[in-house]
Amino acid sequence: MSSHTVPQAAERAGKRSVSLAQSLIKEVEERTGRNGFSSVVAEALEEWLAAQKLREVVAADRKMFGPVSAEARRQAEQEW
Repeated sequence: MSSHTVPQAAERAGKRSVSLAQSLIKEVEERTGRNGFSSVVAEALEEWLAAQKLREVVAADRKMFGPVSAEARRQAEQEW
């Protein structure tokens, strides 16, 4: 796989109204400024979505193949 990334066209932004604790908003804005807030939220949601997709893949794998055996875990740890 190439280490070069292909630039993607910027996706049009959408708006959503969310409610967050004022302390959380203040702390993020202290670090990013008002204009960086949306970028932080987008990055956090991208990370959450990637983790959610991974959980779905793992759950499907467990459903199809069952849990990973203790022996297979030991072998993987030794090879790591």
